[in-house]
Amino acid sequence: MAAPMTPGTSSYLGQYWRRVMRYLPIESGNYPYVTARVRAKKAALLSPDVYERMLQMEIPQIARVIGEGAYKSEVLALASRTSGVDLIELATSRNLAAVFTQIIGFSEGELRQMIGWYLDRFDVQNIKTIVRGKTFGASSTEILEDLVAAGSMKESFLQALVELPTLDEVFDRLDGTIYAQALAGLGKKASEVERWNEWEDRVTQLYYQNLLFVVPERTEGTRLMREFVRREVDIVNLKTLLRLWASKATLPYDPFMPGGLEIPPDELAEMVQMDVNALTAALREYTLTEDLSSRLRDLQALGVGQLVRSVEKLHLLEAGRYAHVHPLSVLPILDYVVRKEREVQNLRIIARGKESAMDPAVIRDLLVV
Repeated sequence: MAAPMTPGTSSYLGQYWRRVMRYLPIESGNYPYVTARVRAKKAALLSPDVYERMLQMEIPQIARVIGEGAYKSEVLALASRTSGVDLIELATSRNLAAVFTQIIGFSEGELRQMIGWYLDRFDVQNIKTIVRGKTFGASSTEILEDLVAAGSMKESFLQALVELPTLDEVFDRLDGTIYAQALAGLGKKASEVERWNEWEDRVTQLYYQNLLFVVPERTEGTRLMREFVRREVDIVNLKTLLRLWASKATLPYDPFMPGGLEIPPDELAEMVQMDVNALTAALREYTLTEDLSSRLRDLQALGVGQLVRSVEKLHLLEAGRYAHVHPLSVLPILDYVVRKEREVQNLRIIARGKESAMDPAVIRDLLVV
């Protein structure tokens, strides 16, 4: 006969099992269903030959092309009140938010949590955009056009931040977040900050630090997620390294993040001061950068932009490789997120390049495909 339950036993058992389940290696999530849906979405991404055709088009033709594909509903909804580059930018950003919100919607359990935590990167981008916009005197309309409400922050909250008259008021509304925490690390009020690059780097570091903290290495799914994020930390650090190395700049703070999968921050700091031969040799020691090292001298001749874009292309390759090796995991979903975000950036580059009458060859070099 089962022992009688005393008052409060049910509540106590519930709390006990929640604690136990946190540490048991049990997968939670509808991985086969979500990865199948994402594979279909990935197949609809624009191919390099479509970008090539767009380089020969005018802006209205480009808008027509994307309006016949994945961006159709957004283009149709916006076409009556905007056009040109504004139409392309608004349609692509709204589509990005809608697609990622949809993926969150049909995901379940631990998988849903992990995707949501990763997509908070858009909150980071949006807050940085708001701060930059207000710093340089952009209008509310101009700032809103560049926001992508695909993270945890609702579009209405972001719009409310944009409408606030001062950055001090913005950060008052962000109290308790990583954005306010990063500002506190500077020891200044927002109105006292003259250069925001250190704040931006601190925010990025806190995002990845928190992401690695909330994803424990508890199941195969979380292990793969952590590995992907740690590789992304390497990618972000590598982009920082190449910018600093190419510009010969020195910073009064440490811009490199801990937590990478392969390249320690102290070694990155040493590489900043190396000549091209020494840096090539150093990068050759890591699997991530072995191929990059062989092209470093040629990329250096093309400028820092080409260096950074080479790392961004490396990111796409790495994400695709991880997804291919683990097809029924969170990795194909993260790979799609990276590629979809890059597609939107490419479309914006083409549209803005066309608006500025840039040579198609120059625009082509700016794309990451």
